[in-house]
Amino acid sequence: MKRTIAGSVLAGCAVLVVVAGCGSACRCCRRTAVAPASAPERVEIDGREYRLAASAWRDFQPIAPQDGQPLVVIVKVSAADALPLPDGLSIDRVWVLNGKKEWSAAPEPGTREPGATRLEQAVRGGPKWGPGIKVDVVGRLKQGEQTFLVRKAGVDIKRTD
Repeated sequence: MKRTIAGSVLAGCAVLVVVAGCGSACRCCRRTAVAPASAPERVEIDGREYRLAASAWRDFQPIAPQDGQPLVVIVKVSAADALPLPDGLSIDRVWVLNGKKEWSAAPEPGTREPGATRLEQAVRGGPKWGPGIKVDVVGRLKQGEQTFLVRKAGVDIKRTD
């Protein structure tokens, strides 16, 4: 009986160590552990601060369906120091948050000139929210094997006619 209790306690401790991971000092634990809704508005990667800008709209031009085209969002990432972005930095996922509603998609492949100071990509085919409402846009940045979430709050969904 004593062996079973001691074994259970030891096993429980081992599980806690595995779940806790290597703590805040370990960069391997910096995967997308944060939910998109609680993503920060700035993120630091390798000592540089990055921010996200976003624009969102729905097309209601005469050739569009009567209830408009689905949502389109353009996300732009730049460093606060305005220096060129590192070659390996990319955006691999975008979320649009409308209260408790959430939509996400992989962005279209973007092109970037060497030495570019901004990364810009689009997601299309979103929900038919708005226009005239505010949403939060979250981008997942990828640098090597690490991922980081960054958010732009209060993005207006505009309308094109």
